[in-house]
Amino acid sequence: MKTKEIVLPSLGLGIVLLLAAPGERIGATFTTTGESLGTSQRDVRVFDNFADAESNNNNVAHPMFPGQTGAELAIWKGIVEWGSLPHGDGSGDPVGGNVLGSGGANFDAAWMGVASAAGNADQNIVSTDNACPQGVLAYTLLPASNGWTIRFCDANVTFADGPGAIGASTWDIQGIMAHEYGHALGLGHSCTNAATMRPGGTAGQTALRSIHSDDIAGIQAVYGVASPLKPVICETSASGGTLTILGGNFDFTNNAVWFTNVNVTGQAADPHVIVTGVPSTLSGTRIDVAIPANAGPGDVLVKLPPAGGSSLSNAFPTDLVGTISANSICPITLTSVTPDPIPALLPGTAQEVTLIGTGLDQVTGVLFNLFTSVPASEWTIVNDTTITLNIPQHQFLGPNTLSVTDGVVQRDIGITIVETTGPKLELGTGDPFNENPDGSSMNVIVAGTPGHVHRIYYSPSPLPSIHPVASFDMGNGFSQFFYATSLSVQAKGFRQTSAPVSWTGAAMDFYCQSIDMTTFEVSNLQSIRLTP
Repeated sequence: MKTKEIVLPSLGLGIVLLLAAPGERIGATFTTTGESLGTSQRDVRVFDNFADAESNNNNVAHPMFPGQTGAELAIWKGIVEWGSLPHGDGSGDPVGGNVLGSGGANFDAAWMGVASAAGNADQNIVSTDNACPQGVLAYTLLPASNGWTIRFCDANVTFADGPGAIGASTWDIQGIMAHEYGHALGLGHSCTNAATMRPGGTAGQTALRSIHSDDIAGIQAVYGVASPLKPVICETSASGGTLTILGGNFDFTNNAVWFTNVNVTGQAADPHVIVTGVPSTLSGTRIDVAIPANAGPGDVLVKLPPAGGSSLSNAFPTDLVGTISANSICPITLTSVTPDPIPALLPGTAQEVTLIGTGLDQVTGVLFNLFTSVPASEWTIVNDTTITLNIPQHQFLGPNTLSVTDGVVQRDIGITIVETTGPKLELGTGDPFNENPDGSSMNVIVAGTPGHVHRIYYSPSPLPSIHPVASFDMGNGFSQFFYATSLSVQAKGFRQTSAPVSWTGAAMDFYCQSIDMTTFEVSNLQSIRLTP
């Protein structure tokens, strides 16, 4: 069994390199050991037997790390720094603005909570050792492919749990854990002074918490750059005993959902809490799973049926009570559109069409039928799962396409446009009392059954006009009721034209409706304001 150690700087660099040398394979500056952790060895537990008060004086929980404080919290933060994506929203390290979760590889650890005793070899437990050689801060027992053990040398120094700056004579649990876990996942020591995997350290230092580009190159060399097909979690929401997981690349029928174990588990016990055979919905972007009785606040991961690191999602926090979001890591997807189908005319500028998906807070453009850009004023990002828009007028009924893009990725969804139920009318923008000044051209659209002729009438009065054949919401009993024009609905389900505005008097409001001369149905009421 090999041991990877982090040692006190007083021992000297030559001794450090000698300790690190066996089995290490040199890369650019990082080194690898030939080890790697399969998905069955991603669990991490802690037996908290730290003796010093400084190791457990942080009693403030963090929303991205629910359920833990003290040394357990610091160790959890140390492992997620190697994750493929930011852990939750990436917060939790107040020193230097470090975003926790920077590995970008096909690697993610599974926090499984607390163990009942210090780990023996291959049990993936972190604890302390009071019998370390002088000068050693912590060590990792290898090989790790069938499990590992990490021990902090508690008798040699005083360890501190942070989360902020630590005392000048104490040693940072979070940063040292990040270093030791790097050994467990297959990295040796680095020759880069700024790397987390450099040998040695300094009291009062917290820089090891944030992995360096050299560390990132190392983990990606071992596990590969994170696959675009890797499942991704970007939100968890618990309600009524069910956890809803939003993300992408989930299997349609057979996902395994991993939870943190709520129990203190025996050192030889399998701590995994896994629900298998879980389907997804919304084109592989949503999972709803019953929360197991032995699941606790912590992390959740989604595992696909294939083997390999690319089949396991990022670790994402859940408190099993409310909602935790990290919008910026959601892949852009489109899953549904409402209404479905969409009428050929929705009068006015109200954004009545809703796109549902994931990662929509990253969208920079909306397209209609692949090439027509929808003006930015006509669509709104509501949140990471919803965009509303005022759909442009189309060129044909039946299948059409809406798309969203972030400038790099474009996602399309098919829509169906149908003729309106009854006649519809839009004047100007279609909004109540929209202004049309003298000399302008006013937009006019009638919609309904193709081939039907619509007559448009107007009136200065909003009082109704009642007739056995057709009744209008204007015209004051037909005493102020005037004919404007007639238009025939085209095959695309509407007819659009423009009418020149000539108005020199004081601003005045008019009301308009159309009537389908085949069915004698009357359209919606429109109002406009003519101004000089």
